Amino acid sequence: MQIEVQPVSAAGQVQVSLDGELDALTAPKLYERLTQLVQQTPNLKKIILSCQRLTYLSSAGAGILLMCVDNFSPKGIMLELTQVQPEVYNILDLLGLTKLIPINHA
Repeated sequence: MQIEVQPVSAAGQVQVSLDGELDALTAPKLYERLTQLVQQTPNLKKIILSCQRLTYLSSAGAGILLMCVDNFSPKGIMLELTQVQPEVYNILDLLGLTKLIPINHA
């Protein structure tokens, strides 16, 4: 999976584009990258994950998203998913994450 991070806006928002599959192999890499971003950006308020090119989400990938919410929310950082494809949305919905993470459909 490729992870592309855009520059942080003055409002403290950053867009991170995901390309490929978020599974047991790639999920830890995403978590590491987002954790580094949080540590290096003191004014960060929102991480927007662009999922337009995310083709697959495993339960391990969903678990990492939940871990991000749990670890970043107490720091005042919101996680949002945008351009979520129907296949990925169905998995998020099945696991109940659509109630915990703001999601915008493709």
